[in-house]
This record gives sequence, C-alpha cells and structure tokens, in this order.
Amino acid sequence: MRIDDLDTPCLLLDLDKVNKNIATMMALLEGTGVSLRPHFKTPKCPAVAELQLKAGAIGITVAKLGEAEVLADAGLGPLLMANQVVGPKKVDRLMALLARGVDITIAVESDFNIDELVAGAKRSGQRPAAVIEVDAGLRRCGAASPAETVRLARRLVDEGIDYRGIMGYEGHMYGQPELEQRETLIRTALGIVNDHVEALAEAGLAPGIVSTSGTASVPIASKMPGVTELQAGTYVFNDLHTEEFLPGLFDYALTLLTTVISVKERYAVGDAGLKSLSNDTGQSFSVDGTVKVARLSEEHCTLTGDGIAQLKPGQRIEVIPSHGDTTLNQHDVYYVRRGDEIIDTWPILGARKFR
Repeated sequence: MRIDDLDTPCLLLDLDKVNKNIATMMALLEGTGVSLRPHFKTPKCPAVAELQLKAGAIGITVAKLGEAEVLADAGLGPLLMANQVVGPKKVDRLMALLARGVDITIAVESDFNIDELVAGAKRSGQRPAAVIEVDAGLRRCGAASPAETVRLARRLVDEGIDYRGIMGYEGHMYGQPELEQRETLIRTALGIVNDHVEALAEAGLAPGIVSTSGTASVPIASKMPGVTELQAGTYVFNDLHTEEFLPGLFDYALTLLTTVISVKERYAVGDAGLKSLSNDTGQSFSVDGTVKVARLSEEHCTLTGDGIAQLKPGQRIEVIPSHGDTTLNQHDVYYVRRGDEIIDTWPILGARKFR
C-alpha cells in the first residue's frame, strides 16, 4: 500500500524518524547516569513503547490508569503513573493491576491519597508503591515544602506502602519563550526538587527515584544534581511546539495527511478539522512550510500561505501538528511509513484513555 491509497484525514508515522529520535535521546543521556522513563502521553501506542524500552528506557510513564492498563495488556513496563489515583473505583483498578503482577508506582501528594491507598490495600491484600509529587513551581499538584514531603514519606513507610522516591515537573517552563529566562526557570524548578531530595536524605528517607523533566528540559535536567530519571515524551515524534524549544534536534516523525476539498483565490480548504487536528499550542504547517493551517472548524481547515497557488482540489498535503499529543489522541491508528510506502498499521490503543 502507498500513501496515495489512504483515505483522509489520517496519521502517518515515519518509522525511520521514530527510531532516529529514540537514538538521539538515548545519546543525549549517555554518560549522564540519568535514565529515561518516556511518557506514554505522546505515542499512546505499545509498539512505540516497546521500541523505547528496547533502546534502553527503564520503564514507561503514564498519566492515567487507562494507559497503564493498555501497557499491562501488552506486557510492557515497569510503569510510573505521574498522577494521583483518586476515588475508590480508581484505587481498586490500581489494586487489580497489582494483582496481575504489574510493577506500577503512583504519585501521592497528600494524606488523602495515602488514606485511600491504605484502604484499597486492605480491601485487596495488595501492597501499592508510591512516589511523592512535589510542586516545583508549576502550581498544579505536589507537596509544597520539603518538610511536608518528609512527613508524607514517613507516613508511606509507616503504613506499609512501598515508598520509592519523589517526582516533580517543571512544565511551566513552556510558557517562557526566552532561552536564558527559560533555562533559569528550569534550574530553579529542579533546584526546588533537589531541596526535597536533600531533606529526605537528612531524614534517612533518601529517594530511590527522583523523576522529572519534559523533552525541552532534558539538556539541563540530565545534568542537575539529584535527578535519577526523566519523563520526556514528545521527543519520540516531535511537533512544532517542541521544535520551538529544541530546534533541529529531533525529526518530525508524525504528520497528518489531509485532502484539499476547495481552492479559492486567497485560501484553500482541507478535510481535517478540530475532530482530527488540534490547535491548542498554535497553528500547524505543511511539511514544506508553504501552507499554514490558519483556522480549524469541526470538519474543515482553512489553509493559507504562498503554497496555496499550487494547490488543486483532490490534492493531498502533509501537515506537521503544532501539538502531536492532542492531535493523535483523536485517531485510532498510525499508518507506518517508509518513504511513500505504508509498511504497517499500529493501533493507538491509549487514545482517549482519560480515566
């Protein structure tokens, strides 16, 4: 099968570029002593996670239990759920994974989380494992002070929960466009994480896991004291948003194929809308950069740019998503390519697993 045989809109995944991105990331970490536990939020596909593990990743990071269940079904792990498990239904799903022999560590930030884990452990007879999430300045979830982290770690140990360490995320650095200020922000955030590490060590509770970092932070985070592993995910496909922060480092492995359905004097229209392409981090562009996705409605995209003059109805163009994660989450399959040949189809089994 060739790309020309596909119906649109659909996702194309360049296998050679995926493998190159994986190799580039592993080379970045070589000699640092810091491991990679890539985030599943980008590929949402066990076939990609398996490539990452074979290349040297120590496990996979997930955000939701649904993603963990997909990976467990595929026999892949160990898993870190970089999120809290809240409510008896979800806690019991966690215990069911443990009962299957899945090695999964979850994040806690409060006594409420620990109380729910203790109750779930009593119901199931399982022993959950946890890291403590610390607030590194993102102002989302996480313990606010090293003293609070130490107290929670002691509670985990006293309650018989497997205390494995801490995690923190400096995601607010994506809001800082200036390189120097962004690097300062990353170092400050990871310095906060290290304050918690040092407090835990002084209390005799040295963390085995210190997990942090999105893709754009890797060059700095991999050299920061205390960090043991990174959760970078977007690198495996790359997108226009990540390219703003690490230009030229990773290849664009993921594209969306759309068909031009109308051409006007100053714009054209494609068959990919908000139901198949996201714009939460900005506008998408064609692979050659001559066509911009200027606007999205539900089932249409308005295309502008110098390349419009060459377009005709029925023509296909490839678009690089501005944000791959939120685009691919709307699809069910990757068409895996080498050049213009489709060599496989990989189901996106983690798509829309938001519970």
